[in-house]
Amino acid sequence: MSDPLHVRLEQLLALGRTPEALAAAEALATELARQGQPLRAIAVCRVLLQLEPAHTRTPQLLADLYAKPAPGAPAPTPGAAALPRVPLFSELAREPFMSLISVLEPRSFAPGQPLINEGETGRSSFVLVEGKVNVVRKMDAGEPRTLSSLGEGEFFGEIALVSESPRLASVVADQHVLALELHRTRMDRIAFKYASVGDTVRAFYRERLLANVLRSHPVFSALPPAQREALSHIFELRTVEAGRVLIEQGQRGDALYLLLSGQCTPLFRRPDGQETAFPPLREGDVFGEISLLLGQPATATVRAQTPCHVLRLGREPFEQYLSGQPGIRAALMRLGTERLLHISKLLAGGRAVHEGDSRVSTQLRPRVSSHCFTNAGTPSRRVG
Repeated sequence: MSDPLHVRLEQLLALGRTPEALAAAEALATELARQGQPLRAIAVCRVLLQLEPAHTRTPQLLADLYAKPAPGAPAPTPGAAALPRVPLFSELAREPFMSLISVLEPRSFAPGQPLINEGETGRSSFVLVEGKVNVVRKMDAGEPRTLSSLGEGEFFGEIALVSESPRLASVVADQHVLALELHRTRMDRIAFKYASVGDTVRAFYRERLLANVLRSHPVFSALPPAQREALSHIFELRTVEAGRVLIEQGQRGDALYLLLSGQCTPLFRRPDGQETAFPPLREGDVFGEISLLLGQPATATVRAQTPCHVLRLGREPFEQYLSGQPGIRAALMRLGTERLLHISKLLAGGRAVHEGDSRVSTQLRPRVSSHCFTNAGTPSRRVG
């Protein structure tokens, strides 16, 4: 198997629906599956199903090796127990596992070709089978910057399976890439028949999203891994429609928020009823910390300016998991104090508010690593 997998798949497709192509594809998928390379085996299986839609042996083999065992199922055959478990896939029972395989789409990308374009609406998620990609984000000045690289076995684009929202970054092939794409509409069709598919896929991506955000965010990364894992189960992922008020000035805050996507506007209401709008909160901003830490009413209203995704941590879990952590508490106090100082100066001086005036400094203002929740899906050259 000296040729890369994407080349082998293209060779198989070039042979068409011939006995030679079908036999070679089945043999290759079986070999990869038994070698503990399930994602590669799934990619070959999908090409095999394109050649012979009625084929069942290979999906059944993959399910027998990697799907979640049924209750009371016999012990695995010798050697099977040593096979790796596949994130997401191995959480599904046999029939849902096979159904999910049937809707995955193998996609081939040349070096420099985008899998995802920043700003486009996301409707699918990817898992990388072969190659490497770079996560690229446009900075405030408009110049692109590579934030991170992802390798084989990485999942990305998870927010696209929760709701349609703009891509937060581009994902570009660094070398020739083979990926499996899961469209939300196709997943929904399978979930209509097997509810466990939708539940498992969404739970998997939600847990990954939360774990990645907490690990990469400067405020929460100081927590020990065990506490970050505990937090990932109690943070709520919420979709907020434009115009909704998250925090009301004068009311006691009931949660800490971390903005994943979209924009929220802080508004200060003066005694005469007039409102002053401050520069919008954006991806990666934390808010609500002042009221929680000081036990005082909120100093401003925060309203969703656009549809947003937020992580919400209620007061009780906040006090249980975060307030006793000196490093976390200090970081949030610095964040809140800096914000209060900026607001006070702006209101006292009566100046117009410009971008950057009420922003917390770069050192204090955390940004979430974009690859943690990049959405996926742009036109590309298909394998088949």
